Amino acid sequence: MRNRQVLLEKLGKFTKGHRDRVAIVSGGSGLGKSWVLEQIGQRLDGQPHRLIRSNKHDSAWPLSGLFSFISAIPLKLSPEISGLVPDSTDAEVDRYRIAIALLQELTEKIEPDTVFLIDDLDFMDPDSQRILGFLASRLQGNRVSFIATTNSATVPEPFDVFQRFPLEMMDSLTLKQIAIDESVFELQESVAEILVCFARGNPGTLLEHLSSLSEAQKSNQEPLTLPYHARIESSSTLRALEARFTATQITALKYIAIGPVLPFAVAIKIPDVTEHDVSELVNAGVVRFSQELLNLPNALMRSHLFWGLGSMQRRQMHLLIAEAANSIELKLFHQSRADDSQIPSHQLIRGAVRLVDDGLIHAAIEVVEWALTRLDSEHPAPEVLQFIQQLGRSGHLGIAWRYIKYLDGFSLAPEQKLMLLNHEVELRVIEGSIIPTASIHSAVEEHHVNNLALSANLMSMSALALCLDGKLGEAHTDLQRARELFSAAESAPSPRFRHAQVLHDSYTGHQASVMSSYQSVIQRKAADVNGITFLTVASALSTLGYHEQARTALLPVLNGTSTEIVYKSLGLLYEAQFAITAHDVPRALRAVERWNASPSVDLMRPLPSIVNAWYWIMKARPDQAGPILDALRPFVIGQLPSIYSTLVTELQGLQALMSARFDEAITYFQQAQLAYGEIVSIHYVETCVNLIEAFSCAHHDQEAANEFRATQSLMARISGRHAKMLILRAQAIALPGDISLARFQALLDTWQPADGQLELARIHHCFGTRLGTAGRQEQSIEQLVIARTIYRNIGALGWAQRVDSQLSRVTESTSEDTNFKMLSADEAQVVAMVRKGMTNKDIAEELFITVSAVEARLTRLFRKTGTSNRQQLSAHFTARSN
Repeated sequence: MRNRQVLLEKLGKFTKGHRDRVAIVSGGSGLGKSWVLEQIGQRLDGQPHRLIRSNKHDSAWPLSGLFSFISAIPLKLSPEISGLVPDSTDAEVDRYRIAIALLQELTEKIEPDTVFLIDDLDFMDPDSQRILGFLASRLQGNRVSFIATTNSATVPEPFDVFQRFPLEMMDSLTLKQIAIDESVFELQESVAEILVCFARGNPGTLLEHLSSLSEAQKSNQEPLTLPYHARIESSSTLRALEARFTATQITALKYIAIGPVLPFAVAIKIPDVTEHDVSELVNAGVVRFSQELLNLPNALMRSHLFWGLGSMQRRQMHLLIAEAANSIELKLFHQSRADDSQIPSHQLIRGAVRLVDDGLIHAAIEVVEWALTRLDSEHPAPEVLQFIQQLGRSGHLGIAWRYIKYLDGFSLAPEQKLMLLNHEVELRVIEGSIIPTASIHSAVEEHHVNNLALSANLMSMSALALCLDGKLGEAHTDLQRARELFSAAESAPSPRFRHAQVLHDSYTGHQASVMSSYQSVIQRKAADVNGITFLTVASALSTLGYHEQARTALLPVLNGTSTEIVYKSLGLLYEAQFAITAHDVPRALRAVERWNASPSVDLMRPLPSIVNAWYWIMKARPDQAGPILDALRPFVIGQLPSIYSTLVTELQGLQALMSARFDEAITYFQQAQLAYGEIVSIHYVETCVNLIEAFSCAHHDQEAANEFRATQSLMARISGRHAKMLILRAQAIALPGDISLARFQALLDTWQPADGQLELARIHHCFGTRLGTAGRQEQSIEQLVIARTIYRNIGALGWAQRVDSQLSRVTESTSEDTNFKMLSADEAQVVAMVRKGMTNKDIAEELFITVSAVEARLTRLFRKTGTSNRQQLSAHFTARSN
C-alpha cells in the first residue's frame, strides 16, 4: 500500500501550486485507478474539484467526452460554442475554434485552484482528448489542475507531454490486508489469500470478487465457488470486448475463460480460431502465456465471459477441451464440468495436488473448490490431507489452513485426525506460531497404539516447540518418548525428530553431536537430504558460533538443490539471520534485502520482522526500526516462543545502546538475559557483554564489574574464538583504570581478520569510550575515529552515528588532526609513500627495510584504519587532508 500512498502525496503537489498542474496515472484494468482519483478527491477537503468518468462507448460519438466534462462543471454552452458543435456523427469537428472558445469561457467562470479528475481518459473520442489536452495546458496559468487516468501504457497524444505515473501491481500481502479491511463480514485470512491468488495484483479485481461472495462464503461455511459471479452484467463487457477483438478472438477468450488454464495446443484446435488469433491476444496482454498454458490474468474479465455463456454452451465447450487436452488433470476437470456424474471428487483433488507440483496454484484451488461443491456421499479426506501437505510445501500456508479448518468439520478416523494434527503443527512450525504441546500430548495418548509413527512425529514437534521456548528438560523427555515410539513402529526417525534433536544438542552445548550431524549431512548427496535437515543443522551450527560451517550447510537450500519451495524461501530468511548472528554486516544487509525481495515474506514469523528491525537499526533509520519493534513489543511475553521474544528484547536494547539511552538498554538486556533460562549459547554471551557495556557507558562501573563476575563462569561454557573475544572485551570493560586500557590494547594486538570487522570496530569503540572516561582525550578520539571508519566501511551506520555523537563533543579541528596523530613516524612515512603510488618494493628500498617489513606495517595500518587495501588506505587519509 505504501507505493499508493507515495503516489497520492506526489499527485497532491499537482493540485496545490506545483509549477506543473497536469498528471496522468496509467495502468491496466483492475489496478485501482478510480480508487486513486477518489482518494485525491477526499484529500482536497474544501478545494473545488470535479470528477469526470468516461465509459467504453464515449469513443463512438464525436465530442461525447467533452460533453461529459462540460456537464460536470456544470457550464451552459454559449451560442458561439453551440454553433460549432456538429449535428451528425460523421460531420467534421473544428477542434481549434471550440477549444479557443471554451478557453475564454472557462478562464472567466472557473474558480482558481479547481481540480479536474478525469477517469479513463483513453475511452474518450479523439476530438475530446485533443480539446481537453489544449485546455489542460493553457489553464495551468489560471491555477487549474488536471489529473487523468488511462488504461493503456500509451497516453493519448495531446496528454503525452505531461508527467505520467504508471500504477504497479500490488504485492500479495497488501492485497490480502485490503481484502480483510474491505470485507463487510469477518473474512478469514485463508479466504483472503485465495482472493489474492485470483486477483493477480489487481486491487480492483480483488474488490469486485470480494463483493460477489455470499455471506456463507465470507463466514467460511462452504467452499468458495470459482470463478466468482460478477455483479456487473456480462453483456456490457462482451459488447466492449467485441469492439476490441475479432469474432474468432472472442471465441478463443470464451474457451480460455471456462477453465483456470487452457493448453496452447488445445486453443489452436478450436474451430475457426487460428494460432495468429491467440498470439494477438497474448501480445495485447489480455491473455497470459506460460508453460505452454494460457489463462486470463484479469479474473474479473474471465468471470464476465464465463457467466455470459449459457449452461449448455459451457458443457459443450468443456467437452471439446476434455477431448483435445493431453493433461490428465485438466482432462478430468473439464470432463467433470461437462458431465457432473462421471468423475469422482477424490480423483479431481489428486489431480489438483499435481497442479500444485507444477506451480499452478490458482488452477489447483479451482479444481479442489469445484470438487468439494460436488460432494454427495463420498468423503475425500485422504486426498484433501495430501493437498494440504502440498500447499504447505509450496509455501501457501494460509490457503492450507483453510482446508485444515474445512476437514475439522468432518468425522475423521483416528489416523486421519493424527495426520491432520501433524499438518497443522507443521504449518505452525513453518509460519512461527505457538505449537499446542498440550493438544499434542493428549492426541498421542489417545491414538498412539495404532498410529506409532504419526504419534512419534508429533512428539518430535512438541520437543521442538519446547526447545524454542527454552524448556530443555521437558524437550528431552518428549524426545525420549518420540524415540521409543519410532522404535516400536520399526520406523526411521522423521526429519522433524532430527530437527528437534540437533536443536536440543546445540542449546545444551553438545558440540560434538552437532558436528557429527554436520559431517553426516555434507557427505551425503544433497538430493537425498530433506530440506528441514539442512536448515536444522545450519541453525544449530550458527547457534554454536560455527558460522562458516553454517553457511556450507545452508548452500544446498540456497542453490536450489532442495525440491520444496518453502525450504528455499526459509533458506533466504535463515541466510539473513545467520549473517546477523555472525556479525557479518555487509552480507547480512544484502541477505535481508534478498529476503524482502522474495515472495514468501510471511514465513517464520516474527523472524522476518526481527531481521528487518536489525536492518533498519544498522541503517541508522529509527523511523523504520521503531514501528517494527513497537508492533512486536505486545507479543514478546507469552505470545512468542522465548527464543524469538529474547531476540526482540535484545534488539530493543541494542537500539537504546546506540541512542545513548543507557539505563533503558540495561533494562532490556537484563530482561533478555533472564529469558534465556536454561539456554547458554553465543547469543547469551553477547547479551551479557552488551549489558556490561551499557552499565559502563552509564558510569555504573561497579555494576559492570559485578555483572562480569556473576556471568563469567556461564559465558566460559561456550567455546570457540568468537566467544573468547567477546568475554575478553567484557573483561576489559569491567576492569578498572590502566588495567582496562592494557587489556583493550592486548585485544587489538590479538585480533585476526576471521574475528570480523564489526568486532574490531566494537573493540576500538569501547576502548575509545574508556580512554575518554580516563581523560585521555586525544587517544580517545583516535580510537573512536578508527571505530567510526570501520562502521561506515561495513555499513553499520547506526553504530557510526553513535560514534558521531560522541565525537561531536570535540572540536572539528581536533578531530581532523587526530587521523594523522594516531600514526607513528614510521607509519606516517609508509602512508605518504602509498599515497604517492609507490610499490612495496619501492618503499622497502627507500626505507632500507625488507618487503615483508613493509607488508607488516601495512597490515597494522589496515587494522588501525579499518581499511583492507592500499587504495582504501590512501583514500582514507586523502579525504581527511582535504
